[in-house]
Amino acid sequence: MNLEPYYEFGALIAAAIGGFITWFFPSIRNKLSREVSSDRNLPKSFNWDVHSNVHELLTELRVSTDCARAQIVQFHNTGEFVDGISMKKLTCTHESLNSGVSGQGGSLKDQMITMFLPLINKVTKNNPEIYMIDNCPDSYCKQFAESSSVMAFSVLPIRNSAWIIGFVTIQWCSMSKADDIKEDEVMSKLESIRDQIEVHLNRQNKKV
Repeated sequence: MNLEPYYEFGALIAAAIGGFITWFFPSIRNKLSREVSSDRNLPKSFNWDVHSNVHELLTELRVSTDCARAQIVQFHNTGEFVDGISMKKLTCTHESLNSGVSGQGGSLKDQMITMFLPLINKVTKNNPEIYMIDNCPDSYCKQFAESSSVMAFSVLPIRNSAWIIGFVTIQWCSMSKADDIKEDEVMSKLESIRDQIEVHLNRQNKKV
């Protein structure tokens, strides 16, 4: 006896019943709809426009200064030491790269701030001075930069009110580019872009 027609008929009946239940019981339909769409939605605290504008500013900064990388690094807490003091860390949250330049987003993540004290000291100066890596004292911070082919860099703090919440930095990975840096133009551009980035990030913080 050929049972295939019965199987097909049964499948059609099951599909019809499922469609009927989903259509005539809105609560079920709405729940299914939320389950399908929820994974596609970003958290309400995430402002896509803010981060899009920040990345555009970083790209403008990189192109106008002819550097290899333009980054935003932000401070945060992750875990605690045995004595209960929170661990202060830093993570690269935004990065714009020149063609062919490797990113630091993967390696500059959840790094202990204490390992980057020479850099943090420069951040707190709030001066867009150009620093040559060869002239920096030996440290983990210097080795980290050299591992990413950094020849020169400049850095400025990012503030939220009176607090330094991170920094913006630009890096040159070619000695010929580093030798051709027009310091006055670069420092002025870095300060201007930093100020605009602060406005956008503070707007994000106010909406969280």
